[in-house]
Amino acid sequence: MAGEGGWIGRCKEDRGIDRAAEGCVMKTSSSFEEPFGSHRIRFEAPDRICTVLDGPLSVEEAEAIIGRIYELGRKHGPLLSMLDVARYASSGERVRQVFLRGSTERIPVRAGAIFGASFPTRVAMSMVLTAGAHILPSRFSFPVTFTATEAEARAWLEAHRPADSVRRPGDLLPTGT
Repeated sequence: MAGEGGWIGRCKEDRGIDRAAEGCVMKTSSSFEEPFGSHRIRFEAPDRICTVLDGPLSVEEAEAIIGRIYELGRKHGPLLSMLDVARYASSGERVRQVFLRGSTERIPVRAGAIFGASFPTRVAMSMVLTAGAHILPSRFSFPVTFTATEAEARAWLEAHRPADSVRRPGDLLPTGT
């Protein structure tokens, strides 16, 4: 369906799938949203993603989301990542292992902001991030913060955008920056 210039919905725009046939809604030509069960990733050009976790994650959903983040990072360079966990429900040890095991590639994130976390969710996610930084420091080498709102997350991420935001797809930050 037409909207204000681009695609949102069940979009696979950079995989060559017909967007109209997939039920996508237009938004901006370089932004889209893609569902993963009850969860979704929204890409906002040139380099920001927002992953919305709605309920518990299955192992398959977690693997698909992580895989898609790697694909977007390879295509668009290091990403500024927001994670909306306001309606997230605990997903168990197997799902946590997906995030810790993942790929051998560095996670293609320049900086991350998690918003809407309840106290228990914040504690659990902090533990996963800390474990990841200790077990796989070369993959978890980006700053992360928790904020109450999406607006605060966006502001924090903007402060972590490089002064020259000209990037080449595939460029990743050196460890520790």
